[in-house]
Amino acid sequence: MEHGVQAIRLVSSDDLAAALGFAAPNDAFRGFCRALGITPVRRNPNFYDPKLVRARLDQAQGLQVSIDRSCDETDLVEARRARRAAQ
Repeated sequence: MEHGVQAIRLVSSDDLAAALGFAAPNDAFRGFCRALGITPVRRNPNFYDPKLVRARLDQAQGLQVSIDRSCDETDLVEARRARRAAQ
């Protein structure tokens, strides 16, 4: 289990705001995120899932999202759904 916890990466609101060109995670930043459907991690408004951020930015730009399932990094939600479907 320890390896799984180390593999989880989140982006802080400060880092994401700076990466998107905002001075700080202020109301303008939060409004921008809300308009694109970028939501913070549940129960912690200061951290974001980088996969969700990338998917929403790609979607906003009209890019086709092609998810490569052959990579070593598996989606935890998909893995859980597969386990539940197998039961």
